Amino acid sequence: MPRYDFSCPTCGQVFEKNIPFSGSLSDVSCPSGHKHARRIYRAPQVVFKGSGWYSTDHRKPASKDSASVSP
Repeated sequence: MPRYDFSCPTCGQVFEKNIPFSGSLSDVSCPSGHKHARRIYRAPQVVFKGSGWYSTDHRKPASKDSASVSP
């Protein structure tokens, strides 16, 4: 279930809320009881794990035979 960040324009409180994909983001209210809350858009957190993320991880070394071939 995705977690979204919201901000209340009335009191300024910032809070998080878990909302399913089928849920509506327009019906979110402030935990203090205010009716309207605005969604805060942030960059997603991405973590690159494992090998294959650097050019040295997936390149094969150049063979000596192909480099020394002359026409």
